[in-house]
Amino acid sequence: MNKFRSLAFLFLALALVNAACIKHLTVPEQLAVKPPVSMEELVRRINSFQEIKTFGSQGSIVVRNYFTGEKDKADQLPGANFVIRLMRPENIRLQVKAPVIGNQVADMVSDGKMFRLAIYYPDDKRQFIYGSNLEDLHRMERSDLKDPTLIKAGGLLNMRPQHITDAFLIKPIDGNLEVFREEVLQEEADTRPNKKGKRVNKSYYVLYVIERDQTGDQNGLTHLRRKFWFDRNQAGTPLVRQQTFESNGRLASDIAYGQWFTVPNSTRSFPETITIDRHNDGYRIELSNEKENSEINLELNDTTFRLENTEKLPEKNLDDARKSAPATSAEKKKPEKKR
Repeated sequence: MNKFRSLAFLFLALALVNAACIKHLTVPEQLAVKPPVSMEELVRRINSFQEIKTFGSQGSIVVRNYFTGEKDKADQLPGANFVIRLMRPENIRLQVKAPVIGNQVADMVSDGKMFRLAIYYPDDKRQFIYGSNLEDLHRMERSDLKDPTLIKAGGLLNMRPQHITDAFLIKPIDGNLEVFREEVLQEEADTRPNKKGKRVNKSYYVLYVIERDQTGDQNGLTHLRRKFWFDRNQAGTPLVRQQTFESNGRLASDIAYGQWFTVPNSTRSFPETITIDRHNDGYRIELSNEKENSEINLELNDTTFRLENTEKLPEKNLDDARKSAPATSAEKKKPEKKR
C-alpha cells in the first residue's frame, strides 16, 4: 500500500512541477450508447431472417471492378437500375438495366449449383458466362486473366449468386456453430450534420460465429466464419455490417447495411442500402432498395430463375477456363486432407 501511495505522490509532484507544460488536446467525442441488448437477442435477430422465404425489390446498383483498373485505380460501371428476386435456399434472379434508356445491361440467375450470367452492355463486353458455384479457393486471381474475354470481365468473373443471397437472406446461426460477443470501440469520421472533419468514438456489439472442425474432437481446430456488427449508438441497435471469412481466415465478404425500413404489407424490417465488398475477388456492389417496391414472401413461378442465351452471345464456360488456369498461391499451399 505504501508503495502505491508513494507512486501516487510522485506523479502528483511531477504534474505540479510541469503544470505550465500541459497541453490540452482535442479527443474524439464518445457517442452515447443506447440501452444494452443481450447476446441471445442479437442471435435471435440474425436467425429471424429465416422467416424470409422469398424477397423481391428494385432500385439502383453501382458495380466497381478492381481487376480491370490500372495501378491503384478501379473501374466503376455507370449506375444502373436493378430488379431482384430471391428464394431460399439459394435461388436468385438479378436483372440490370441502364437508367433512362432502359437498355439491358446484365441478367444473372442461379439455383445454388449452377449460375448463368448474360452481359449485354457495353458492346465490347457482350458475352454469356456460365458455370458452377465454385468454392472460394477456386477464384480467378488478377494474374490468371490471360484470355482476352476474361480480361474484359475482370473481377466480375468471381461474382457468384451466393455472394448476393447471403447478404440479403442472412443464414442462421445454428446449433453446430459457436458464438460469442464483445463490445468494440472504434474511432470513425463523424457523419452527423455540420460535423464534417470531426472524429468520434463509436460503440458496437460484435458477434463472432465460430465453426469447429467436424472431427468429433472437442479440441479440434476452430475457424472464424462470420462477424455481425450492431451499432450501439443508433436507436434499436441495428445490424450495420456482416463479414464472412474463408476457412484460412481470409476475408471473403464485407457487407454494410444502412437505413432500415419496414417492408410494405409486413412487420419485417429490411435495409435500404446493401454494399457487398469482395476486394479479394476483385469487385464491389452497392444496391439501394426502393421501399415501395420491396416485397417479402411473394409468390414466384418456375420461370423466374430461368435464363437462356436467346441473343446468341459469345459463350464462356467458366469451369473450363478455371481448369486451364494456373493454381493460385493459396491452392499451392493448401495441405492435403487426411483420409
